[in-house]
Amino acid sequence: MAIVQDKYAQSLFEVAQAQGVHESVRQDLVEIKEGLAGNKAFFAFAEDPKVSSEKRHAFVEATFSGVDKPLRNLLSILADKKQLALLPSIADYYTEHYNKFNNQQYMKVESVYALSSEELDEIGKAFIKRTGYKKLLIENVVNSTLIGGIRATIGTTVYDGSVANELTQLEKSFHKQ
Repeated sequence: MAIVQDKYAQSLFEVAQAQGVHESVRQDLVEIKEGLAGNKAFFAFAEDPKVSSEKRHAFVEATFSGVDKPLRNLLSILADKKQLALLPSIADYYTEHYNKFNNQQYMKVESVYALSSEELDEIGKAFIKRTGYKKLLIENVVNSTLIGGIRATIGTTVYDGSVANELTQLEKSFHKQ
């Protein structure tokens, strides 16, 4: 079913981009996703087949009146099709399209201690050169099991320069001999 969410997100991105509101739509979707996280009442409402289309539309109008028209139109479609519960995953797919359009990607940098912003900037610059992305959105995660070095994850690619990985590779080479 994720294909449906991606199609909605792609269509929304294309319309929002054409209208020059793709950034504000992304921000709205991030806020909506954060607001819906763990909101059982919303999902109960969104998934209840007994809730009429009129009530769903009234909810959309009352709750999302301040969003840009392309997003409001999508919300109306989702209300009609009783698919409002798809919003969080649509937001994720929209972010993927937004990042692709802007040639940027999320990057998780694991290290044994919290890195300074200068260190993260240097790591980011090195990986921008290596990957060709225009921008990396970096998150630093402390992971003491690395022993030393860093492990960087960009999308589904892992660059492991940790001491723990080096020791594992060394151990594997001993077992092969």
